[in-house]
Amino acid sequence: MPTKASKIRNREVKHSKTRNLLKEAMVELLEEKSFDSITTSELVAKAGVSRSSFYTHYQDKYDLIEAYQAELFSTITYIFTKNENEPEATLIEVYRFIDRNPIYAGLFSENGSKEIQQFFLSKLRQLFEQLILPARLDGRGIVASHQHYVSIYYANAIFGLTQAWIRDKKRESPEVLTALILQLIE
Repeated sequence: MPTKASKIRNREVKHSKTRNLLKEAMVELLEEKSFDSITTSELVAKAGVSRSSFYTHYQDKYDLIEAYQAELFSTITYIFTKNENEPEATLIEVYRFIDRNPIYAGLFSENGSKEIQQFFLSKLRQLFEQLILPARLDGRGIVASHQHYVSIYYANAIFGLTQAWIRDKKRESPEVLTALILQLIE
């Protein structure tokens, strides 16, 4: 006869499996269409779970993404803080994280979450404004008051490269992509 502990463990395994199926389905759907156009019906059909199973875990698709978003924000903030004065280490670690986690690659893609994309752009602008630009703009005739615009330019360029890298199935390693980015901003 199953014990109470084994029943709880079995339920936890089942819940974890359902959440993983939904996450994998979201990744696949993000390859096909935008986050905003994905419906709960499509998500549960792709995952092979019932709507009631979905609603046992999440209120809606935004609730599903919110948990991943919180983890992503925390991880990206940690990476930027940990590698505060090392842009190369920061970018490599961010790209390794995206490479290892398909859900985040999907959320960064053109079809992904606009909120996550804006957060990442903000972090990239911060990286440029605080670390990269002051050293690189010296003697180039760009006044300090324009550094904000230059950081926006570079952040959007880097983000565009990031999305292209994801769209191209991450052919280059995080190290190669980072080396290219650093070469482009020299």
